[in-house]
Formats: sequence, structure tokens, C-alpha cells
Amino acid sequence: MGIETTSVTPEVRLTPFTGLSQTLREATGIARAEEIHSSYGIWADPGSGNSRGLIFSWDLDPAYGYVLMDCSCAFISDGANNSMEAVGFMEIGTNLGPGGTQKERQYYQLVNYPGRQDSTGTTAVGSMSAHLWNTMRPAGTDVGVMVFNMIDKPTALLYPFPGVSSIEIATVFGEEREDQASMGYRFYARFLQYDVTQGYNYVVNSPALTR
Repeated sequence: MGIETTSVTPEVRLTPFTGLSQTLREATGIARAEEIHSSYGIWADPGSGNSRGLIFSWDLDPAYGYVLMDCSCAFISDGANNSMEAVGFMEIGTNLGPGGTQKERQYYQLVNYPGRQDSTGTTAVGSMSAHLWNTMRPAGTDVGVMVFNMIDKPTALLYPFPGVSSIEIATVFGEEREDQASMGYRFYARFLQYDVTQGYNYVVNSPALTR
């Protein structure tokens, strides 16, 4: 018996914002680009007697500053019940000091809201087990879906202050129940990217973001 951990590096899509010159952009809180990390695939069954974990992880380019705008993940099971916790978490670590020996860490929670029905469409919440309670079945089908969203948006700026060597992101989900079937996943995270010269701009450092 053990925990089978799957690690995924999402694909990245960078969309530059080219409407302003660099000089004008540096004098504002307008981002230089949108950076999206996304992935879809199958979370394999853990094998007999095992439970499983799933980690989405990647590094941001420390030559720029970032603000995290959105993060979400959906888990889809065909004809089976999802047995996951109703929460996941994102960890952001910034290496500080010579050789990155210290870490400044931020933690954010992704939350799954419960639906009111199981596949029969007639079951009250109070009489449903937790793994049914947190699983939606769109259009009355027997396909179970759990959707996790970042509800409390962070206000911190990820910025390459002197000595920062990397910005590491990890979003973690887990399932303690043993011998579960494989299921699909859909992951999405969106950042706004800023020039280093904007790092001390008041608008960038506030939650009232441009764009």
C-alpha cells in the first residue's frame, strides 16, 4: 500500500500585449503579456491497494514580475464516483539568497462547491455521502465532474527582487481512497506578466489590476 503520485508540467501559452510602447507601459500598471499554463489528460488508477496524488508544477521566468489571476481544475469520471477532498492547494515558492537556500512561500486554496443531486436527480444533500455530494452530474448523466476554483484571489506580486533565482509553482490534489478508477483532468492557470521596471508601480502592487 502506498501513494502513487503523478507529476504534470502544463503547456504554456504566452500572449504579448503590444498596444503601448514600452515607455508608456512602464509608466502604468498595464501588463506586458498574459501567460497561461494548461493541461488535460488522464489521472491513471493507482493500482491495487494504493491511493494517489496529482501535482501540476512549473517554473516562471524570474526575469519578470507576475500576478496570479485565475486557477481552476476539473476532474471527470465516466460512470464512477469521485472520492477526492473538496479542496486542493497551490504553493508558490521564491528562492532567495545565495544559491536559493531560503524560500519565501505563498499558499492558496482551490475549493470545490457541492451539487445538490446525484445521478438519480432526487437525492437530498443531507442523505448523500461526501464523494457524491461534491460531484456534479451535468444534464442528468452518470458522468461525475468535480470543479475546483481559486475563490480568494491573491494580491501578492511575484517579483524578482535582488537575489531571487527562481519562481516555482505547484498545484496539488489528492485522493486517499484506495483502488479508484482512472479519471480525466482539465487544468488552467492564468498570470499577468510585468516588466521588472514596473515592479514598484503602485497599480501593479494593488489588487485593482489593469486588464
